[in-house]
Order: sequence, then structure tokens, then C-alpha cells
Amino acid sequence: MPKKEVNWVVGGVALVLTLIVLFSGQFLWNKYAVTNPISKMFQNVNGVESVTVGQQSNNNEKIKIYVKLNHVSNLQTLYSEIVDGLKQMDNGKKYDIVIQDNRTPELEEFYYQIQYYIQEAIFTGNFASMAESVGIKANNDGVTEKIYIDADNIYLQLVKGNAAMYMIIPRNNNGQGGK
Repeated sequence: MPKKEVNWVVGGVALVLTLIVLFSGQFLWNKYAVTNPISKMFQNVNGVESVTVGQQSNNNEKIKIYVKLNHVSNLQTLYSEIVDGLKQMDNGKKYDIVIQDNRTPELEEFYYQIQYYIQEAIFTGNFASMAESVGIKANNDGVTEKIYIDADNIYLQLVKGNAAMYMIIPRNNNGQGGK
């Protein structure tokens, strides 16, 4: 029986070309079917400075959307508009919205001091007491605060000078909410 020679060069070139075609297809799909529609949707949202869509490695993974905010008047309304816009795209994908802002270490320290009030309010449901305690602390520290609450999240806006910190704190442990 004659021995067949294996042409390794042709096999290697075929493998490389196949991989190039597959990765190019995935890149183009991600750009035109995922990234561009999301970026286009965010162009009409007031308060959104920029949007970056993370790469999705497989179809079951959540798509990370990094949203840079600037001068937000009502975080709850803005977040609802973002979530509703993503739902209207209805492509069956799950999203992980990461809120980016221009926070300072001073605002982060303020948040760490008031997070006990927030966690206590989530546990007890006494949001009026939380809002009052946060308001008193904010007034003493020269921070302007806005707090909004709905059935799913607590929306916290902290502003001091030109710095702003936006937090979306889930009221339950289902993993939803912005970071």
C-alpha cells in the first residue's frame, strides 16, 4: 500500500486562512450587529458623554456597556431611558451597564460613610430616614446629593464642585443595576 505524503504547508495555510475568516466574521458581527446599534441608541440620551461597548467572546455572555455620564439632572430617569432603549433593541442579549463618572477620592470617602444608611434602608425599608441622614451628612460635608428610589434600585447622585459620582444600588440581590 503506497504511503500518502502530508503537505503540512498547505494544511497550515488553510488553517490560518480559516481562522482569519472566522475571527473577521466575529469582529464584523460584533461591530455592526452589536456595537453600532447600541452606540446609535445612546446618541439621543441627554447626560451621556460617551459609550464604549466591550467585546463579547461568546453568545451567552453579558455585553458590557461602559457609559460615561456628564451633568445628569435625574439619574433614575436617565438609567430608565438607557434600559428601555436596550430593551427596544430586543436582540435577546443581556447587558451589564457600567456607569463611569468623574468621581474624586473625597466623594468616594463620602459614599463609604453613608453606605451604612443605604444598606440599613434596603434591609428595613425606611428610606425616609436614609434620605434624611444622607442629607444632613451631605450638608455638613458640602456635597450636593440627590436620591431617587424605585422598586429595583436606589439612585444616588453626589456632586461637589466639578466632580460627580453616580451610583445605582440594587435593592435586592438579583445582580441587576449599574456599577
